[in-house]
Amino acid sequence: MLKKLYTLVEGYLRLEIQGANLEKCINILMREGFKLWDIIRIGDRLYVNIRLKDFKNIRPHLRRTRYKVRINQKRGLPFFFTKVLNRRFLIIGLIFLVLSLYTLSSFLFFIEIQGTKEIEKEEILEFLREAKIRPGVLKSSIPLEDLEKALIRRVPRIAWVNIHFSGTTLIVELVEKKIVDSKIIPSDIVAAKAGIISKLIVLKGTPMVEEGMTVKKGDLLISKEVFIKKEEEEVINKEDEETKEEEGNDRGILVKKEEVKAEGIIKARIWYEGYGEAKLVQEYEQLTDNSKTSIIIKFKDKKINLKGPKSSPYTNFKVVEEVKSLPKWRNIDLPIELVTRRYIKVKKVKERIDLEMAKQIAKDDAVESILQGVSKEAIILNSKLKLIDLDGEVNNIIRIKALLEIEEEIGVRKE
Repeated sequence: MLKKLYTLVEGYLRLEIQGANLEKCINILMREGFKLWDIIRIGDRLYVNIRLKDFKNIRPHLRRTRYKVRINQKRGLPFFFTKVLNRRFLIIGLIFLVLSLYTLSSFLFFIEIQGTKEIEKEEILEFLREAKIRPGVLKSSIPLEDLEKALIRRVPRIAWVNIHFSGTTLIVELVEKKIVDSKIIPSDIVAAKAGIISKLIVLKGTPMVEEGMTVKKGDLLISKEVFIKKEEEEVINKEDEETKEEEGNDRGILVKKEEVKAEGIIKARIWYEGYGEAKLVQEYEQLTDNSKTSIIIKFKDKKINLKGPKSSPYTNFKVVEEVKSLPKWRNIDLPIELVTRRYIKVKKVKERIDLEMAKQIAKDDAVESILQGVSKEAIILNSKLKLIDLDGEVNNIIRIKALLEIEEEIGVRKE
């Protein structure tokens, strides 16, 4: 590899030698110490590679032996540089073009704004003009990070901005702030289910129940009405004696009533009832090794049975179908399908399960029937399981009733 690279650097010639007894010519040159390679003979002509620096020295030897020599190809860096020098105006033009493109790429020519919805693009362009950023300025003179911070300060409705270059284009990507309606609609919290209040934490609003109270569905738990009071001592100088006597021993005087969006945590203990059952003898179908296969051609709504039975030969069976359509031909979709239908005979199998296992299955079903209607955050406080069907072994079925005491959130909003 290195030898080939060195040969390309110093240059070599592909010679065409013509004459009689060409093998003698090669022997003479090699005996004189010339390096030759890629030797090919075609008729009375011989093609051979020789180093550029050896070419002048072989000419006297070839003349004495009356061989005709012609240069067929010139290869290597010396000849490449010669061609370049002969086309120097073209090279100078290419260099000038590259330098011009490099210089022009250092300037800003376009401005693109992305992500605007409510904000007008003209508002962003006006900001850039005030910052003396316009087509024709050097890209290196634009402080991108400072520009981003200044734009956010200038337009508070922008939540995020990214300013960067893409070639000669300045791209301003921004995300607008979402304006959320801050108007609060007053609302109460009522009971979604009946139960006994076990936990009550009021964040906003007026509590209408206490822990330990029994409530039913729809009862008001936290009211949206809030009564604001001031201590009597703070208003004694502003009220006359008659008003003070009417208030009696009340430590507060009503001055204002507001409506808020009630907030709080209300948990209650609720009893749920569920049922579950399990059969002692399980019946299921099992596939057998007996099967029959039919091959059918289907054309639109018509069916032609090519092979096998037209219907299942078994009373209890399962059908497995495989449908293949013909491939499209010149965008023509032929409505023909090849249907392979397999009828597999099945047999019914009965299996008796253990009594304790059947009870466990029934228990799990009873509990699951309750938990499906309860939130994941609910806590089971107490459980009771009762066997309903005492003659389960005789009747081939086990029935169990489950009673669960669950603590869960029951407050729902009512506007």
